[in-house]
Amino acid sequence: MTLIVDRMEDRNEREESTETGPTATSERRRIDVTDLHADGISEFVDANVDTDAVSLEHRGARTYLVLES
Repeated sequence: MTLIVDRMEDRNEREESTETGPTATSERRRIDVTDLHADGISEFVDANVDTDAVSLEHRGARTYLVLES
């Protein structure tokens, strides 16, 4: 199974934030996890992700694991 990773800027935070540091231009990574079961997503996060700041995002028929950096 292939996981697709898409890097994107968090434009909402950048527009709302008045800071000029790294948090103002933070990026989020999206990983397509549509074909994984819930247990598979949990195992993937435990084995491959270095942060606890993750969420799921639904876009149309796809589900993405969003990693905050």
